[in-house]
This record gives sequence, structure tokens and C-alpha cells, in this order.
Amino acid sequence: MKKTQKKIVNTAIDLFNKRGVGNVRLQDIAEQAEISQGNISYHYKTKKDLMEAVLSYMKTERAEVKSTMQSLIVTTDVVGIITNYLRLQIGCRFFFRDILEIINLVPSAKKHFEKQIEDVINFNKKAINLSIQKGFMIKEPHEGHYNLFVQNVWAILHSWLTKREVLGNRKVSLDDAVLAVLEMHFLYLTKKGKGLYYDWKEQIPKMVQGKFIII
Repeated sequence: MKKTQKKIVNTAIDLFNKRGVGNVRLQDIAEQAEISQGNISYHYKTKKDLMEAVLSYMKTERAEVKSTMQSLIVTTDVVGIITNYLRLQIGCRFFFRDILEIINLVPSAKKHFEKQIEDVINFNKKAINLSIQKGFMIKEPHEGHYNLFVQNVWAILHSWLTKREVLGNRKVSLDDAVLAVLEMHFLYLTKKGKGLYYDWKEQIPKMVQGKFIII
């Protein structure tokens, strides 16, 4: 992606986050990016073209975050895993908030949304399996239980974002989201795992500040 295209895409994401996809015109993006209407039209003739470029950019960002999170699994850095995911989620919050509108504009966005859910669920499954191997979590109580469990984790992260958008980050902090996910795991932790849990819970504010910058 060329420098000007990246500037346009980043400006679009910023405005989509602040105003909502339906309230942003190409002209608004051009003005915010301080480029001419003709320049933006040269790269993206329609809003649909621009949204397709935004989705492609998000896909690349998601791949980079996914790579980082793979290394965090090995070190069992749960707070790091959660905050890295939330960084991506908040940075492109318009996508989760306005997904139905985006799909109407770009039908292929449905696949992006499905892939995002699939990635989170599969990643959480790997994290749970590794936690079991390391003795931090108990084995699955019965077949299929953890599959539903990881879907509920995704639901918590998604609902947290909606709650934050409505009430604001002062009332809905990042600490709340991290703690909510940790609490979901508590009943499945071994004695060894609970030892880590209490350490993490005490250090959440400091750990989150060190790993995450609110966008």
C-alpha cells in the first residue's frame, strides 16, 4: 500500500470510529487527511472501493497481532493476549459496531467478520489446551464444553466493546474487560492456575498500562 493510500485508509478508520460508517463521506476523509477530492478519487472512486481497502488493511493488522499473540501463548501471558486483542478491537471498533451496514456496502465483509470470530475461537482453544498441558487448567469437564466456553469469551469481549462505546471509556475501563475474561476461567483453574490468577488480578492495572495504549 502506497503512502497516500495508507494515509487515506488510516484517516477513514479514524473517522469511521468517531462518527460511524454511514456518517462519513469521501469528502470528509479528504478534508481530514488534507488531500484533494481528486486525489482521494484517484485511489478510491467510491466508498465501497475504500471500504474494501480498509478491510484488506485490517486483515494485515489482524495477522500481525495474531503472530504476536502466538508467542504470548508460549509464555502464558494471559493479560498480554487479551490486551493485544482489545487493541485491535478498539482500533477498528467501527467494524464491530457497524458490521451490518458494512456488509450492505461490501458483502465480502461478512467473511471478514466470520474469520475474525473463527480466529479468536481457535486461538482460545489453543490457549486452553496449552494451559491444560502446563497444569493451569483442568481437563474439559465433558466433550464440547470448552468449545462453548471460548465462544462465550468472544461474546464477552464483543459486548464489552459495545458497552464501552455507549457508556464511554471512563465508565467501562480496559481493566474491566481483562478481569471479566479472567473471572470466566476461574472455576476451571487448578491450584497452580489459581496462583497465577491472584498474581495477575493484583497486577492488572500496571500490566495493562504497560502493554496497551487506549485509542
